[in-house]
Amino acid sequence: MSDANNAMSHAMASAQEKKSRKVSPAAVKRFNEARQRTQAIAAPTLVDIQRLVPTDDQMAKIVSAFGVETGDVDELTGAGSNMVREQYDLLAPVLVSTIRGEPNYQGLKLHLDRMVDGLVRSAYGAASFYESRRLIARDAADSFANEHRDEDRMGIDGGENRIAMLRRIAAENGAKAYALAAIATGACAAYAELMGADWKPYQRDNGPTLDQKVAAAQAEALGF
Repeated sequence: MSDANNAMSHAMASAQEKKSRKVSPAAVKRFNEARQRTQAIAAPTLVDIQRLVPTDDQMAKIVSAFGVETGDVDELTGAGSNMVREQYDLLAPVLVSTIRGEPNYQGLKLHLDRMVDGLVRSAYGAASFYESRRLIARDAADSFANEHRDEDRMGIDGGENRIAMLRRIAAENGAKAYALAAIATGACAAYAELMGADWKPYQRDNGPTLDQKVAAAQAEALGF
């Protein structure tokens, strides 16, 4: 058998051996962690966003290490606040009704609820994507450290290797998520100030009302 055939046979055997290996507990733990942290949330909140985006300290380190652009956090937060305030001022004369001589803000509240909801969902989507890219980069680095894969070595063209590329993708998406989180934070703060209560995502209540419960109990008592 030629050297080429020997090399090919060895490579195929090695690949088959790797494929047949049992997944390590650490790999299973990382997979479950990634699935849990990036699991879609039907009605995300600021807390869900902050759980995923880089902290201020982490973002400073990312900027220093990768040179990515994040924007001015105070300006971004102010922009989110201004979006809500401008809509409030512009639409209050139209959406605030007068009922029995008292102003009713329900129409304006619904509009601002939906507006803030859109900003929060956008930030949450970016935060989830960043977290998934971060975990991919981390797992690739762990894999390389354990197995020394040739595919992760520097290319002959002198470009970034695979792990460095994955890290940069994570860093760039971290900056995007951080910026959108600042806008959502500003919007939520303005909403709380203007409406007198924290913004909360809309959640459909499919449970029976008190009247429905009473009616059901009465029907059961009468044998309906």
